[in-house]
Amino acid sequence: MAVPLEIVILAGSPRSLSYTRSLARRIGDVLRRDGARVALIDLHETPLPPLNPELRGSARTHPDAGVATLLRLAAAADAYVLASPTYHNSYAGVLKNALDYLSIHDFRYRPVGLAGHGGRSTQAVDHLRQVVRGVLGVSIPTQVCTQVSDYAGAPGDAGFYDVVDTDILDRIERFSKELLLFAEHMRDLRAVAESPR
Repeated sequence: MAVPLEIVILAGSPRSLSYTRSLARRIGDVLRRDGARVALIDLHETPLPPLNPELRGSARTHPDAGVATLLRLAAAADAYVLASPTYHNSYAGVLKNALDYLSIHDFRYRPVGLAGHGGRSTQAVDHLRQVVRGVLGVSIPTQVCTQVSDYAGAPGDAGFYDVVDTDILDRIERFSKELLLFAEHMRDLRAVAESPR
């Protein structure tokens, strides 16, 4: 039996009631249903301290438990999902801080799915696409960008909004399948690229 793909989702919203956090959870549920192992790092529930460059190389021994968890999960990741609200025509600072803890080694030969919330604007994911390119990751073509009307009018009992728009639900399905397809093939490519010659 094939080894399940390991997907790390970074939910980059500091809000407690958050459409972005709700979107990240929905994407994670679909990826799990499709056979992946998913680790969701919710930057509201697990805020990370500002990057200390002197500790950047400390990996699993980092003194902050949230950072140590992020680094441990990144070391095993086959793919990522980066989800952010649109703040000032870009992505959230808490997500930038989390990404600053990671390196090219964490992203090379790994696909990255991008998701954003804010009037279905692509501004946050457009900027994240540049960041992914900078760390030698590969952004998948399908992205998910939502607006308030794509969700139920009130959060459910767990404090998250259900995605209700059928076009967005269909896009999440395509996003999941595409990310897993890229991840499967790129895992093989990574194994070849990293094997001794």
